[in-house]
Amino acid sequence: MRKLLYIFICSIIYSSCSKSDDGGLSQSTDSIPSAPSLVYPAQNQLCIDNTLEFKWNTSTNDDGSSVVYIFEIATDNQFSTIITSEIQTSLSKIVTLEKGVAYYWRVKAKSSKGIESDYSPTSQFYTEEIPNSNNLPFSPDNATPFVGQNFDGVNTIDLQWTASDVDKDPLKYDVYFGKDKNALTLMLEDTEQTTLQVTADTPQTTYYWQVTVKDDKGAETNGPIWNFKVNSF
Repeated sequence: MRKLLYIFICSIIYSSCSKSDDGGLSQSTDSIPSAPSLVYPAQNQLCIDNTLEFKWNTSTNDDGSSVVYIFEIATDNQFSTIITSEIQTSLSKIVTLEKGVAYYWRVKAKSSKGIESDYSPTSQFYTEEIPNSNNLPFSPDNATPFVGQNFDGVNTIDLQWTASDVDKDPLKYDVYFGKDKNALTLMLEDTEQTTLQVTADTPQTTYYWQVTVKDDKGAETNGPIWNFKVNSF
């Protein structure tokens, strides 16, 4: 009789520990917040002031936990030179910047459980124009390959990039490529094309490339040095 009573008590304890109040197995799921979308300044915007109210849309979180926002401004689209990095609880932030400068900004969400979203897509903009000046082109973006991409079984790679100018000036490009990022070879000069096919001649090697953007008024912007690796042919 004691043995039966012991089994009965143990079964009750096991049942209460392994099931939730709604009769199902207890589970804890922490969701990843959605990436915020940027509102203002918009992509390629020429602002009429240098004191700006940055605005973004709310992040959603399925587990109901609250979020804060990590807000960043940089002077390059790789965010290697960040001039503002702040945690915000609201959906806006007023910042005063230098006039006539290209900036890049992005936001990501972080839940109260410490889980971070992806960054929003980056937006680039110019602050209030300096009179009688020509704005530099925005820094170029690499479309393909992505930074650090690995290739197997190929040695012919298509490089593609994009660029824009807030003044809508026509653009041309110088393209550099090579194995030594400190001594790249000029492959194209003053080209209007935005693609270049290159050949990698050594396996297990990292290759580097860079694009300089130039407008028709003599202004130019050097892009970051990107890289990819060819593992095998």
